[in-house]
Amino acid sequence: MVTVEMRSVNQRYSDFSIRLPREYSFLEEPIRRIAASKVRRGRVEISVTIEDFREKARTVKIDWGLLQGFDRAVSEVAERLELEPTNRVDFLLSLPGVLEPVAVDEDDAGLLQSLVEAAAQEAADALVEMRKAEGARLAAALLEHLAFLERGLEEVKVLAESLPQEALARLQTRIAELVGDMSIDPNRLAAEAAIIADRANIDEEIVRLASHLAEFRSTLEGDEPMGRKLDFLIQEMNREVNTIGSKSSNVAISRWVVEAKTVIEKLREQVQNVE
Repeated sequence: MVTVEMRSVNQRYSDFSIRLPREYSFLEEPIRRIAASKVRRGRVEISVTIEDFREKARTVKIDWGLLQGFDRAVSEVAERLELEPTNRVDFLLSLPGVLEPVAVDEDDAGLLQSLVEAAAQEAADALVEMRKAEGARLAAALLEHLAFLERGLEEVKVLAESLPQEALARLQTRIAELVGDMSIDPNRLAAEAAIIADRANIDEEIVRLASHLAEFRSTLEGDEPMGRKLDFLIQEMNREVNTIGSKSSNVAISRWVVEAKTVIEKLREQVQNVE
């Protein structure tokens, strides 16, 4: 009887942990190959149970080279320490690696491998179906967060139109407080106003963020592995939101930046579960 069980644990990279009896270690590679063909991201824990497979074929193999090496070492120790020789067969046979169980002979190995591969394929297919169901629920949550960012960005676009004027008004108020009735070179004032207005302009950041959001949605609706691409887009989204926050002193925009960063962090955590 052959049983293969697979379960996945979310993580950023792919990793496969296979547990099977030592005497069946030759089966590890085909099992890993089947799992890797189905899962490209996450830690997959695989447990293999093999029961009652040709019990009559079980034998024990003696590693004569290792056994003789142990024997010489024991003899050298006894000679150097001037100990009386004793019957040490049982002791030598108990040393690690001297006796190795052989689960199947060469004729049966091919049959066993085909059974294990079939069971592994079935387990991998079941795991994929389970991950698809989880993925559908996760996609719904990601789209909800994405919609929040998109709605907020539309509001920021409207607010951004008045940022240069607000910056200019603050400059004029500040100058009036500092110089009072003193005259100021209008050209110099215009130059400073232009610099401040340019620094307060977030149009480019809004356009780039909108592009990243659109690409995120498009990628999420595709069928190809997308985890790493979504990771990258989240980094770029976070960068643009940070820049908007640093350039804008508008209270409403600053409040949205804080909320957006919180949502982006949620996206980052959940995307770790996406293949």
